[in-house]
Order: sequence, then structure tokens, then C-alpha cells
Amino acid sequence: MSKVTLLVEKLEFEAIIGLLEEERKTPQTVQVWAKVEIKYKKSSLVDYTLICETIKNTITQSKFFTVEEALFALIDKIATINPHIKKIFLKILKPGIIENTAVGASAKKIF
Repeated sequence: MSKVTLLVEKLEFEAIIGLLEEERKTPQTVQVWAKVEIKYKKSSLVDYTLICETIKNTITQSKFFTVEEALFALIDKIATINPHIKKIFLKILKPGIIENTAVGASAKKIF
């Protein structure tokens, strides 16, 4: 059986995520990168749109205090989309925090 990695690169939207008072009031740009590995069969295909919608909706609706908290919640949520998902790697960046760079965190989970 073959493995396929689905990619979502630079999914960008505005959301409230952070600990600081200003971050709790004003949405900021968030970028999410995802790699979702599946055991490939025709019946195991995962809808890219569903992955993107799940990421965006989870982050914007939950208003997380930390990027790390958002990562683990997203991994658990994405894992429920399809039982053929075997590995999830996520990276969340906040490009507006420090000039000329993007800071954030990443996490990976194997099922």
C-alpha cells in the first residue's frame, strides 16, 4: 500500500490567538502549513477543502491563547476527518509579530 502526503501551504487568515491583551482584542494574520499522510487507496482520499475549512474554523472560533494549544486542538480535529490519516504535521506562524520574520511553532502526531 502506498502512502501519500497531502499538503496545505500558507493558508492565511485573520484570527485572535495569543496571550497579550492586544492579541486578545485585535485579530492578526495567521499562516498554517499542514502535511497529512494517508495510506492511499481510492476510498481513502481526503478532501483538501475540508482540511482547510477545519483549520480556519477551529482557530477563528476558539480564539486560542497559545499557538501550541491551537496545534494540538487542530491535530485532534483533523484526525477525525478520515480514518486513513496516519500522520499529521502542522506549523502555525504569526508573521506580524516580529519585523522581517514569522514566528510560531510546529507539532507532529503519528496514529
